[in-house]
Amino acid sequence: MENLKDLLDALDNSQGNITMFADGYVDEVWEIVASRTDLQNYTLYSKMNHFAERIIRSGSGGVGLELLEKRRAFGGFTANIGYAAARLGVKASLIGTYGKERFDPVFEEVSELCDMYSLDDSAVTHVFEFDDGKLLMSHLGNVQNITWYQIVDTLGINKVKSLLAKSHIIGIGYWSLVPAFDEILEQVCSLIPEDGKTRRFFFDFADFQKKDTSSLNHSLALLKKYNPQYPMTLSVNEHEAAALFAQYDKTLDETGAAIEEIKKNTEFVRQHIGLDELIIHTPHYAVGATTKEAPTFEASIFVEKPLRSAGAGDTFNGGYLAASLAGLAMEKRLQIANAAVGYFLRTAVFPTVDLLISI
Repeated sequence: MENLKDLLDALDNSQGNITMFADGYVDEVWEIVASRTDLQNYTLYSKMNHFAERIIRSGSGGVGLELLEKRRAFGGFTANIGYAAARLGVKASLIGTYGKERFDPVFEEVSELCDMYSLDDSAVTHVFEFDDGKLLMSHLGNVQNITWYQIVDTLGINKVKSLLAKSHIIGIGYWSLVPAFDEILEQVCSLIPEDGKTRRFFFDFADFQKKDTSSLNHSLALLKKYNPQYPMTLSVNEHEAAALFAQYDKTLDETGAAIEEIKKNTEFVRQHIGLDELIIHTPHYAVGATTKEAPTFEASIFVEKPLRSAGAGDTFNGGYLAASLAGLAMEKRLQIANAAVGYFLRTAVFPTVDLLISI
């Protein structure tokens, strides 16, 4: 990997805007107490499997748990990815649920960097963080009720057209949590002007198991349909990638040991779903397959005890978008995305270019 400073300097050439549809969450983040001896002395469930074993041991009986509040923060596809990209210099417009009468205070720092358009009050996600992962339980609320009509009625059709006209990358997510995903995609594509500008779509589907296989295949078919006109990028984590690979009788090595097999299988799946780019990010590596370059693998530094895990994948995606707008090759896009998420995991802070250079 080349000098990180030289690599990040390339982000100064990042030009273009992103517009992100259509969610907005308040994340209420908790830790779970495993045992307590007194007010000051207690231990936490640090491993997800230890917590799972506690549930299993209870059998059919009840389980009493003590929660410790960790933080209250903004969350979701639009706010997390938009803010992560904006911190790296990208101009972002976000459409989602950030507050009906006024923005929820958690979105204040996002609104300082991004243009935000709110459709309704936010949904809520209860996040339980462990050293090796997180459990997210969302009350979809107003996100579940988002429709294309609501977007147009709130912003006005001319404003929507204006945002799309200036956009170079358009994101729609999370697929598994936005019932109107297909409708929004088709309507957005119908409004993009034919002005000769190259525009890319970006997606994070989130939990593939949230919907049935027929819903997944229908949405993937829509992406494939529009891919010749608007290149499509699908970014998935290790669990989502494993579910996607399984549809094609492929397995994913989550440790990153079988590099050539990972690259080969990623390209195989990309070709079969018919998209321009398929990106996989895991705690150990990132891999990208695209029509224009050979499959690329980039190892990452594993963070054993992250200070913050909720939003990590979105931070990777924000770094990837910033590098994409800078016109960087796949290898460098993955390197910047890995650097961004690594900093986030170690510090619980969405990085800026200066912060990444300083490490």
